[in-house]
Amino acid sequence: MSENLKGLLEKINQEGIKSAEEKARVIEDKAGKNAEKILGDTRKLADEIIRKAKAEAEKTKASANLSVKQASRDLLLGLKEDIRKTLNKIIAGEINQALSNEEIAGILADLIDKYVEKNGKADDIKILVKKEDLEKIKNTFVSKLKDKVKAGVEFRPSQNINAGFSISFDKGKSYFDFSDEGLLEALSAYLNPELAKLIT
Repeated sequence: MSENLKGLLEKINQEGIKSAEEKARVIEDKAGKNAEKILGDTRKLADEIIRKAKAEAEKTKASANLSVKQASRDLLLGLKEDIRKTLNKIIAGEINQALSNEEIAGILADLIDKYVEKNGKADDIKILVKKEDLEKIKNTFVSKLKDKVKAGVEFRPSQNINAGFSISFDKGKSYFDFSDEGLLEALSAYLNPELAKLIT
């Protein structure tokens, strides 16, 4: 009986060991699979983090490049505008110096003299000048013109003219603008494209 018990115990022991080994193998397999899954998930997560970081870095780089380009463009536009303003100031100063009352009267006398030679009359001519200079220009102008022309020309003051004059040959329906602003606009329209060529 003790032999049988001993054999039985041995058998139970061996079966227990076998069962335990099998359970251990199952647990080990399961742990291995879990470890592989965790490792795979970790790799995927790491790859995703790296991909996002690279995309963000590219985005930041592109944004920085765009900001630098924008700042450069703004700086260049500001510089061009400053140069244009300086050029306009220089032109305006030169125009104002060149358009003395004596000069204006001389130019008007020549213009009207030629107009009368061609058309035979001056009664449709109107001239706008700076209010403060009206009498000086008119007196100088009248002294330079022939008697037949003096009567038809009408002088008027203008608050919009700081220097120079505007002249009409159709009783004021339309005017040729030789004021400081008109000449500045005309000269700037010509000079600014030339300036732009120099800058670019």
